[in-house]
Amino acid sequence: MRPRVLAAATRLRQLPPSARTLSGHGAPRKATRLRRALPRPVTTVAVAAMVAAIVVLTVAQVRTRQQLQQAQAGNRVAAAILAAPDARIETGGTTVGGTMTAVISPHDGEAVITTVGMPVPSGTRVYQLWVISAAGARSAGLLPSSAAGATSPVLAADVQPGDKLAITVEPAGGTTQPTTTPIVLLSAHA
Repeated sequence: MRPRVLAAATRLRQLPPSARTLSGHGAPRKATRLRRALPRPVTTVAVAAMVAAIVVLTVAQVRTRQQLQQAQAGNRVAAAILAAPDARIETGGTTVGGTMTAVISPHDGEAVITTVGMPVPSGTRVYQLWVISAAGARSAGLLPSSAAGATSPVLAADVQPGDKLAITVEPAGGTTQPTTTPIVLLSAHA
């Protein structure tokens, strides 16, 4: 009778975990395999997404740096024109309201043009700056639109004695030659 009681007592008593279970071998092995099998596609997708994000950020940073360098170069040119000893200011009212101001350096042949108080053109139209000479008109660029009615400076290069500075209202994107009558016309050199 005694061996049966001992056998029954052994069945009721909880046994300590084996060294095999504690070291990670045994039953938990299937869970480990699942953890290793699931992340591979997730890891691949995560790495691909990270690489794509790095590429996008790098391209954006390079583009931003180029824009900053262009703006800085434009600011240096504008500052040089404004500080030129022969710089003079010409101002004229536009036919749509507002004024155009040009700071011109005859020696350097360059001008900085800004506008104030001009209405924002419709979505299909833009203001375009022209340098008009005896040879014809050439675009000096589009005026940046501004809800406040003032534009940031636009640079006009190769402005010669006798040239005129003009602004026209053109189709969005601008044109190669003026298609409307200028809303303002200033003499570049007095």
